[in-house]
Formats: sequence, structure tokens, C-alpha cells
Amino acid sequence: MGAVIVRPSRRLAGRAVALVLAVLGGAALAACSSAGGAGADGAASPGAASPSAGRTDPTAGSTSFAVVGDSITDANSPDLAGGDLGSESWAAYAVEAGADFVGGWAEWGAPTSYMADSVTAVDADVLVVLAGTNDLAFGVPFDESAANLDRIVATVGIDDVVVSSIPPSDAFPEAATQFNEQLEALADDRGWRFVDASAGLRTAEGRFADGMSYDGLHPSEQGARVLGEAIAAELLAG
Repeated sequence: MGAVIVRPSRRLAGRAVALVLAVLGGAALAACSSAGGAGADGAASPGAASPSAGRTDPTAGSTSFAVVGDSITDANSPDLAGGDLGSESWAAYAVEAGADFVGGWAEWGAPTSYMADSVTAVDADVLVVLAGTNDLAFGVPFDESAANLDRIVATVGIDDVVVSSIPPSDAFPEAATQFNEQLEALADDRGWRFVDASAGLRTAEGRFADGMSYDGLHPSEQGARVLGEAIAAELLAG
């Protein structure tokens, strides 16, 4: 069983992760190496009006999707599991693009082990997984992340799986790039669909492009829209 994570509030979680990043960043600088870790969940930005309130009702011929993720997915959503999506959640823009959101699980600060211990079965056409940022922050080996992703998919019980690349990390761009390369290889091996939805967020150096993040860790509203539209394109093409 994975470690139990207590998350009293998004603000406290953000402070804790900021401390982790500061320690990792200091260690990386001391070693003169950029291979230390990667970005993780930080403090939530002020909530904005949600563009998508209420779980959508799947319509005939449409593609329904469920999600598993961390703060990149939950973002400023008042109640993601209940379908009340925030303006910084990519899922809101996937709905805008024509996909039907039916629920799922996402928590700030969650590594893949906690996701795997927490998810339950969901009925949808497609499962979208966007996970791994916090694994990088805490130095989780990729083979453990892969095993956790296997458990997530098995528990949720949806055959058609879309795995998205994680967003850039301004602090550790090389680590995020390497993780995404491993993630794509894993998806290919497992028969999952991989979408590099974060491609539109990053520069050639692997950091966030201007306007795509509010803190170098999380997508801004503009960045969330880019993510959501890219994921929706993959969903609707399937």
C-alpha cells in the first residue's frame, strides 16, 4: 500500500511543495547538475469563474471521458469529481471542444502511488491520465511510476486509455523532457494512446512559453486551454 498523503488545503500543499523545490533546486545548484528533479504542485492561483459548471450529460455519438491526475487536472476546480470544472483545468476546454466529461479523480500534490491507491472504477469511453509531475519532484524511479500507472488503468477499468505528456518544468526542464520520453515508450508498450498535449506549452529549451504558466509549474488559463484542446483532439479522433 502506498504512503498516505494528508492534504489539509491547497495553500498548505503549495507551501510544502515550494519547500521541496527549494531543497531540490539548492542541491542541484550545489552539484552543478540539472538532473536532480522536476516541477511539482505549487500554490493554487486565485480562482476564476468556471467555464464549465456541472457534469456533462453524454449525448448519442459523443465521446465521454474520465480523468486521473493531480493539480494540473484539478487546478482551481470547485468540484472536479462532481463536474464543476475550473478555468485553469484543461478538462474544461476538452468539454468546450465537444468531449463529454463524466468524472474521475485528481488531487493537488498527488504522486502516482497515491492516485493508484485512491481511484475507483469509472464508466466512460476513454480514460485520460495526466500524471507524473509529483513523482519527479520526489525522485520516484520511472519503473515505479509505470507500475502505478498500470494499477490506475486496471482499477478504473476503461480499455481505451489516453496518456498525456506532463507540462514543462521551468526549474528542471530536462527531467520533464526525459519523463515524457519514457512515458511515450510506456504507452506504446501498453497499447495506450500517447498525446504530447504539452507541446504547445513549452519552448525549445523545455520551459513554459510566455503566458502558458503563472508559476513555472502549473498551466495558466491560456495554457490549460492549449492542453485541453490537444487532449480533446485526440479523444475525438479516436
